[in-house]
Amino acid sequence: MTDNTQDLRLSTGEAAERLGISPRTIRYWEEKGLLERPKRNGVRRIYSADDLRKMKFIQRLKLLGLTLAEIQELGRVYKIRRSNDQMLERLTELLTAHQRHIHENIQSLLALKKDVEDYLVRIEHKLKSKR
Repeated sequence: MTDNTQDLRLSTGEAAERLGISPRTIRYWEEKGLLERPKRNGVRRIYSADDLRKMKFIQRLKLLGLTLAEIQELGRVYKIRRSNDQMLERLTELLTAHQRHIHENIQSLLALKKDVEDYLVRIEHKLKSKR
């Protein structure tokens, strides 16, 4: 059985559909330099399996909470050093910082939840005492 993923040639719309994003998102990522300009077939952009993998990686990083600026930085680290290890080291730093931030947000939300619960108890007590 042959691997046809290397021969993959998708239009912007087809790539967007596979990823569950809009074609505008793909063009925006190109404008921001997150993706290299794709090859063209006349006026249409054509994306390869490698392009699709890069888009999936960007999509995953976004889901993990990285900003476009942070994703751009990772791309620059990779291009300058041509080292996946250095990019992964920087990614580890970014994700660790995001993990700390998420933990802090969770603690703040838990404190807010307790404040809301306490306030509701006081309100219910006031309402009961007036009946």
